[in-house]
Amino acid sequence: MPPDHDMPFDQPMKKPFLSLLMLAALAAAGCAGEASKVVAEAAGMATTAQEPKAFVQETRPANAEYMPIGRTFPVEPLCKGEAAPPPFVPAGQAAHFIYAPTAAPKPGECKPRAAFKKIEAELDAKRLSNEAAGTQAKSLGSTPPPKPAQLPTN
Repeated sequence: MPPDHDMPFDQPMKKPFLSLLMLAALAAAGCAGEASKVVAEAAGMATTAQEPKAFVQETRPANAEYMPIGRTFPVEPLCKGEAAPPPFVPAGQAAHFIYAPTAAPKPGECKPRAAFKKIEAELDAKRLSNEAAGTQAKSLGSTPPPKPAQLPTN
């Protein structure tokens, strides 16, 4: 008498697969609770957050709600020179914000133009050295590749 189905092991394989799938779904749904976290920690699959080191606690601000990014530097406007600077007229996106012109700096609060010229000269010298280094690197990088090694023939 022929069997009812083609493969005798086809039907029993579906039941363990479905039950395994249901078990995985229940495990995934149970991960949301606190009790499952304890079980996951005991199994080594989850960890608890440790207290930060002392240097981290010292550098954190007391109010963690807002942490400023970057640093602010005091603005030292240039002292008046021979030519007056052009007036600032907000345009583009800056025109949408309120602009309060700053008062003229008092003597001693402005950066002398000579210091500005010195910084400008240093930056120009650095730019020239960087361009020279780039030109040298470009010339070294344009050498032709070596010829492949030739095997001796006996």
